[in-house]
Amino acid sequence: MGIQLVTIEGQKKGELDLPSVLRLEKISRPLIWEVVKAEHANQRQGTHKTKEKGEVRGGGKKPWRQKGTGRARAGSIRSPIWVGGGTVFGPRPRSYREDIPRKKKIVAYRHILASKAEEGRLVALENIALEGISTKKGFDGILNAISASGLDKVLEEGRKIYKKSNRKRRKVLVIGKNESEEVKKSLRNIPWVELIDVSRLAALPLVYNHAVLITKPAYDELETRLSV
Repeated sequence: MGIQLVTIEGQKKGELDLPSVLRLEKISRPLIWEVVKAEHANQRQGTHKTKEKGEVRGGGKKPWRQKGTGRARAGSIRSPIWVGGGTVFGPRPRSYREDIPRKKKIVAYRHILASKAEEGRLVALENIALEGISTKKGFDGILNAISASGLDKVLEEGRKIYKKSNRKRRKVLVIGKNESEEVKKSLRNIPWVELIDVSRLAALPLVYNHAVLITKPAYDELETRLSV
């Protein structure tokens, strides 16, 4: 099994063999979920906070005397049982960080990319060579050419790489290697395309996308980056 290699003009140039690190007998979904869950947790700020009885403004005066009124005794209008009172056992600032061993994360990346290749959602680009900074003539044109080459059949009917009317699609992930400023600036204006460097792989962008486009230089380095 291999992945399709195309040029920026949309021409197919055969298939690339999968690196040995992506040739897996079985995809471990629990491992992928464990790493994805940890990355989600590590993105949480943990700054949630509600006011307790001693932090709510007011309530210093006793509402009525202790005895003789026929009403239940009350010491403050900011009691948790009063409307406008403090919160009992409310959320407090805390850290949600989950530490995942580096080797486990790398193995999870291997399983994610192997699943993308198995589903036909991993496509290799020969290179991304742009002469200037231009979204319309640059990367938008590359995606249009790839779409016109017929690779959309891999990406499900109605969810094409290049389709402006489909506003609910997931992002297309582009994995590059030391890309130029022309490429970065031409690509960042497309809201449904994300560029990451092969040296900074992460589970979330690898999982939550509609397709992965990886440049040939980055593809050649996968063996090194995903070795444990």
